[in-house]
Amino acid sequence: MKIPYNKVHVQGQILFAARGGAIHTFRLSDGSHISSWKHPDVDKVADSIEAINETKSEAAPAVEADAPATESDGPPAKRQKLDGDTASPSVSLEAETSTPTTTQGDKPRSSGHFDGRGKKGKSKAGKDGDNGKARFARVPDRPVITHLTSTPNGSHLLAITGHDKAVWVFEHDGNGQLKELSRRHEFPSYRRPSAVVVGPDSQMICADKFGDVYALPLLIPSDGSTSSASLSSLQPPTKKPFKPTANTLTVHSKGNRLALLNQIKQAELASESKDAGSSGGPGFELNLLLGHVSMLTALVLGEQQGRRYILSADRDEHIRVSRYIPHAHIIENFCFGHKEFINDMVISPTRQGILVSGGGDECVFVWDWLAGKQLFKASVLSLAQELAPEATAVAVSGLYTLLYPSDDGLLTYILAICEDIKAVFSWKLNQDNELCCPGIIRLPGKPLSLAISPNSDAAPTVIAAIDPGAETKAQSLHAFRPAMNNGRLAAGVETSFNDAAVEARESDVSEDEIRSLLYTVESLRKVATGAQDEEASSEVPQGNVDSDVAVDAGDGEE
Repeated sequence: MKIPYNKVHVQGQILFAARGGAIHTFRLSDGSHISSWKHPDVDKVADSIEAINETKSEAAPAVEADAPATESDGPPAKRQKLDGDTASPSVSLEAETSTPTTTQGDKPRSSGHFDGRGKKGKSKAGKDGDNGKARFARVPDRPVITHLTSTPNGSHLLAITGHDKAVWVFEHDGNGQLKELSRRHEFPSYRRPSAVVVGPDSQMICADKFGDVYALPLLIPSDGSTSSASLSSLQPPTKKPFKPTANTLTVHSKGNRLALLNQIKQAELASESKDAGSSGGPGFELNLLLGHVSMLTALVLGEQQGRRYILSADRDEHIRVSRYIPHAHIIENFCFGHKEFINDMVISPTRQGILVSGGGDECVFVWDWLAGKQLFKASVLSLAQELAPEATAVAVSGLYTLLYPSDDGLLTYILAICEDIKAVFSWKLNQDNELCCPGIIRLPGKPLSLAISPNSDAAPTVIAAIDPGAETKAQSLHAFRPAMNNGRLAAGVETSFNDAAVEARESDVSEDEIRSLLYTVESLRKVATGAQDEEASSEVPQGNVDSDVAVDAGDGEE
């Protein structure tokens, strides 16, 4: 089967759709394909697999001639290893095309050793070609774009690729044509970016899975990579050196003082790296803004009473409200109430003070985020059980806002998708900041991402990137205009995209590989070590930042 689209983003009348390591653009007016961009590693993976398959097919007759087939004979199994917290597997394919290995006494001589990480190394007894043995190279990690966003005016597109821990910046001409400008991967300790947003001052605010948030310029000057005109339109002509407004004599809490010292230290390291030239460190300005003690999962920017804020959420159920640059070390508030990981957050476009968050809990939460006050929560699990009665938990993989025109003005709806559930759940955000009129829109596949294309005088268009699965022939891009029935959203007129030629160029992948690449939200759920930990967890007061009594399963890198 083909790898499905996993991220979609709309800007104006252009749809950006990520499929594995490629970005495709489509016209929303007629669904026609415009252009494509591929990660350099896409072809490397395809070439490696093709070379391995060709060599194995050529070697197969020789193996059959030298030794009769037995029940135990067969092609070597594909081994997959998840690199820490990455969702993209490292695949190693090796084969031997010789006669069965000779033995010494009753013990077979090993043709290699395992290095403790699931990879088979070379044996000391021989090299490639010894005893008629042919060894094949390791297949590179398959690239997957994990995030897509753009600047408010659509002039630039940002993408994150997980396997190489890079942030890509593209110039967009407004008509679907992309030009690659930069690839940022020199983050401290090669940390993996987990979220990115564009600030109003042409800064990228980027969170990583170690719990830190950095600011870096959207564009960096380099020979031939960026025109002076585009730079001047997005960046100040001169960049002042970082200088914190506060100082060591200012009255601070212990945490704020530590954050200030970290900022000063980061500025000193950046200055030393600049003086040292290209000997090490990133080749662009990188400012540490704030940090969590857990993996960061979501990041949004908010504005209230003329002041901007950074809202960050983590795996440890915390939502932190910090001031924007240059006072990001000041914590304004926390939103406590989640008991499981948080995976996504959205701010209401009509009421900037209202935040909706969701993740591993049974409900989605509504907050007055500046005050840190929980206003309402609505059950997701009860809706999911109408489709899957056996479900005992849900993992919200995405939250979105939709404005629906009506006689009373624009109505605000919150949309949610959950991992492994073939539906979009919706609620109306009423004047009391409560979620009402719950609705279920069934889809022909499992949704991986949504994008909303607004319409001034009609219902907006919802574009869903879905995993149709091997058993259906549905398209991976599913678009529809929802209808409203007694305040609830329901499925409406469907539209399609002309991506048959795009899909034909995609290589085939297994269903297991698709799950390991694209289904990563449920793995954020913590696993208690036993009854004692569960009892201890129930005694910890809600909102204690330092109370981590559960074990992070499979999260060694963080």
